Amino acid sequence: MLTAEENETLTRVGPGTAMGTLMRRYWLPACTSADLEAGAAPKAVRLLGEDLVAFRTGNGTVGLVGERCPHRGASLLLARNLDCALECIYHGWQTAPDGRIVDMPAEPEDSTYKEKFRHVAYAVREGGGVVWAFLGGGDPPPLPNYEWLDLPDGHALFLRAIARCNWAQALEGAIDSAHQTYLHDARSRIARDRAHVERIAAEGGELTDGFDETGQVIRPWNDGRPRLKVENTPYGFCYAALRKPMIQEDRLQNVRVSFFVAPVSVIIPGPAGWAQLLAHVPIDDTHTMFWHVRANLERPYTEEEEKVHRHAAGLVPGVGIDESYNRTASRDNLWLQDRDEMRFGDRLSGMHGTVNEDHAVQESMGPVVDRTNEHLGTSDQAVIRFRRLMLDAAGAPDADAVIGLGPGVDLSVLRGVDRTVPLELEWQAVASGAA
Repeated sequence: MLTAEENETLTRVGPGTAMGTLMRRYWLPACTSADLEAGAAPKAVRLLGEDLVAFRTGNGTVGLVGERCPHRGASLLLARNLDCALECIYHGWQTAPDGRIVDMPAEPEDSTYKEKFRHVAYAVREGGGVVWAFLGGGDPPPLPNYEWLDLPDGHALFLRAIARCNWAQALEGAIDSAHQTYLHDARSRIARDRAHVERIAAEGGELTDGFDETGQVIRPWNDGRPRLKVENTPYGFCYAALRKPMIQEDRLQNVRVSFFVAPVSVIIPGPAGWAQLLAHVPIDDTHTMFWHVRANLERPYTEEEEKVHRHAAGLVPGVGIDESYNRTASRDNLWLQDRDEMRFGDRLSGMHGTVNEDHAVQESMGPVVDRTNEHLGTSDQAVIRFRRLMLDAAGAPDADAVIGLGPGVDLSVLRGVDRTVPLELEWQAVASGAA
């Protein structure tokens, strides 16, 4: 458990807070490139407690600036999007993507007032179909070089949803390997996984991973007591969940390797040829923009694959989620939990969609969970390590010492792995790709 003071430090991300200051040293996903059409309406973005607007000018330049016009505070969501600037509809003040005020048409023609200040504006870069934002001061670090960042358009699917809770409790769900056996189980999935294993056993083949026809990752195990291994790295930590497989447990083990990448991301396993990233970007202290990046490293997504994967997550537009990424399921409707489904149907949680299941339990803890009343066990080792690393980083006086920002950090070699291997094989060999 944490003290009340430690919990406050971990969870508060607004300007001037320790964790907010730390977060502002990193690039964070703000929106997708596809969200911003040249000359189209600006998009609302709220990051780390700040209300911003993202836009692509008529000439293609992307900007991220404060929502309120620096003149009288009118919302720039209403602004005209010109070739080189946003023009406030109230008095015509024009704000360029870098925050310069390029025109004040109601002021005298010879006025130099616009040269005396700049509007709030943050550095942005595009990579991998994502618009990344840097909300800190000084020179930003390089973009995180995930292996999917340079893929052609169409290879990555971006699933997004707002979690109505603090970023840390949302992220802790992503690094909690033990919950998969309980929260995400379905009677049909258990049957499919067992049938897959039995077929492999009958054919004398090797246990493999992959997506099944519903978009779920096939699990050749049903072991609910994973043995966790955690090792610190320059970017955060690498951890493995070791489980007994359904068959041949006397000579095999299942090794599921994931990576926590500071400050908000987790690289999780996917089938061969796929990369998966979960990011938990603080909107403010009590809301989080959840990103699930699924990227096919070999070919573009098919329309059918996208449909299946959105359905599996419970994030079908217009059904499970609206255009602002608000989920239909919420505390007000008890996250649409169906008790008859729990007893007699397929999903043991009584809910549809893995993201809805995750967010339901995370939101059920309250907007900011009280960590002073917890009783953590051995299956919480990754959660404990995450908290300690982030609290230490938030208190580090030297920015160069912050995890993930030092020289030589290479994220392109990281890919989540879920493999069934001989018992004598060290999990680090699986993590490094050497096995």
